[in-house]
Amino acid sequence: MHRALPGSILAGLLSLAAVVGCASSASMRAAEAGRFDELRRALHDELRRGALDSDDARAIARAVAEGEIARATPPSGIDLLRELRTCARPLEDALAERAAGSDAVATAAAMILLEAGLIEPERAKLYASDAAARRSPDTNAALRALEARAFVAAEDGAARRARMLDGDQEVRVSALRAAIAAADPSDRGALLEAARLDPYPLARTLAIRAAGALGGREVVLALRDLWTLSDEPGREAIAEAWAAPRAIDAGGRAQLLWAISTQRGAPAIAAARGLVRAGGDGAGEAVAVLISAIRTSQTRDRVYAILSAPLEDAAVRAALLEARADPDDAVAFAVHARHVDAPPHLIAARERAAATAWLTKLATGTSTRAVLARGVLARAGVRSVVPLLERDLQSREIPVREAAGVGLVDLGEIPRAAPLVADADPRVRSAVACAILSAS
Repeated sequence: MHRALPGSILAGLLSLAAVVGCASSASMRAAEAGRFDELRRALHDELRRGALDSDDARAIARAVAEGEIARATPPSGIDLLRELRTCARPLEDALAERAAGSDAVATAAAMILLEAGLIEPERAKLYASDAAARRSPDTNAALRALEARAFVAAEDGAARRARMLDGDQEVRVSALRAAIAAADPSDRGALLEAARLDPYPLARTLAIRAAGALGGREVVLALRDLWTLSDEPGREAIAEAWAAPRAIDAGGRAQLLWAISTQRGAPAIAAARGLVRAGGDGAGEAVAVLISAIRTSQTRDRVYAILSAPLEDAAVRAALLEARADPDDAVAFAVHARHVDAPPHLIAARERAAATAWLTKLATGTSTRAVLARGVLARAGVRSVVPLLERDLQSREIPVREAAGVGLVDLGEIPRAAPLVADADPRVRSAVACAILSAS
């Protein structure tokens, strides 16, 4: 549903008190109060006694996440809220109540609600204009960014294009995201200008993407001119733009064919991937480029090609089988992970079993790649990795604990992941709480 943000700023929001489940338990009381040491002890005790089920864990995760939102303060609280973006919907009420505040975190909460489709753009504009009249000047850029993100209607074109030139890079990024949503042909010139001249790499990439979505011969040719001035990430973005539905048949296909025949590295791989996904003329040549990259490129590009090549093609499957035994660990890992992640009908059962066994052996280690292997296996539902993930719950490394909690949630072991919603690090608490709420 869409939540309204009236000019009085979110009047009539639902209370945060609607928490169900184990509301009277020691763990819930500690979660609501943000007493994480106490919460950890209570959760471990409940797990030991078998008194914590998935519904309890979800209720506690919600209480922790809502508490993090309510207590967030600038500047760190803005980053904390961004950790919770992927579970905005189950946290809608807490985000709406926090948006009723008067600081930069309140604006961040409103932005998350807008981008999740939980408030209408018109309401976000009213919120921004009302807040700008009442808040200190240090919140102006964030409010301009929020308003710019809401400029998606036909009548917003001039204002949206003006914000693409704002002195704050986050405001420009928001305006460019709005342009992607608006798909207004009148933005074409401003987008191409931003793609050429904006000093912020993310803004240039977004401008290229938005221009590609508009398509047309003018955009295709302008992006070809821009190619010579762009760095490698920019060229990858241009290749993806040429492959967009409104660009590929307006000259984009010819440019992609030029790229795969004359360029090397990631831009050529991006062009090949675009041709494969579009199908039709050039797709066969693109597959050949990807197979060649799997066999002969530098490590980073080989991995990119492994992840991009179509498994439906028998020659691709043969190239991946060759690369499975490659002495380059990153390449071998990418192949085995692709075999485990792929839909069952595309990979023979024996190949999947071999890849699972290879990753399982790797997963027993302590390297970064071993942590990644445990994540791949968890997403694939390989339950033998559960003890390894439980071991990681005690790791001193923040990313390892976070990955362990998310992996246990992927395997449906929500109560076992629950102690991490009381982790000492807010990033771990937020990531695991969000994973639990998203799984529900």
